[in-house]
Amino acid sequence: MVGDCSHHTTAEGSDADPEAEAETVLLAAAFYSSGQQQTGLLRSFADELAASGWRVGGIVQELLLDADGRTRGVDAVALDTGEHIALNRPTESDRINHNCSLDVAALAEASGAAARAIRDGVDVVIIEKFGEQEQRGEGLSQDILHAVSEGIPTLVAVPDGVRDKWLAFSGGLGEDLSYGPGSFHDWWARVKPAAHIPTNTPHQR
Repeated sequence: MVGDCSHHTTAEGSDADPEAEAETVLLAAAFYSSGQQQTGLLRSFADELAASGWRVGGIVQELLLDADGRTRGVDAVALDTGEHIALNRPTESDRINHNCSLDVAALAEASGAAARAIRDGVDVVIIEKFGEQEQRGEGLSQDILHAVSEGIPTLVAVPDGVRDKWLAFSGGLGEDLSYGPGSFHDWWARVKPAAHIPTNTPHQR
């Protein structure tokens, strides 16, 4: 649970204000309804932070469409490098039979990309995935916990219909956000590293 990973406990004998410490919640869930996630809002938010010199890591998803506007796949995009990872390439049979076409090896690769960014000490981690795998404690779930345990502000896109599973995963310690740029920026204003000076060079995409 996230509660076991908190870096905001007050040391014995410290003069720090425990109430002020408790106000900083590094983990946030942005809850979205059906169809809202694929608007690219999190990718745009990440790009804005990177353009301001903040080091952004994590994974967002990019929907791939064919000439007729049908979904032909989903890529995971590593925010620190711009690398694309083919998460999902459904066949016609998958579409007809409603089969899951998630590539679990690609998901593991996406998890590795998130872990790399965390090891590199990015300023913020954004994870645009809390699907069935993460709800079972697989997929990118451990990367979310790892980021928080390292004291990195972490924003996760969560389907509105699985609030109960997110609550069980987070232990109720995460902040709940609406899904929109204003909410994202307000959260960042609360949690961004106060003593850190952003780099002047935006990340390469």
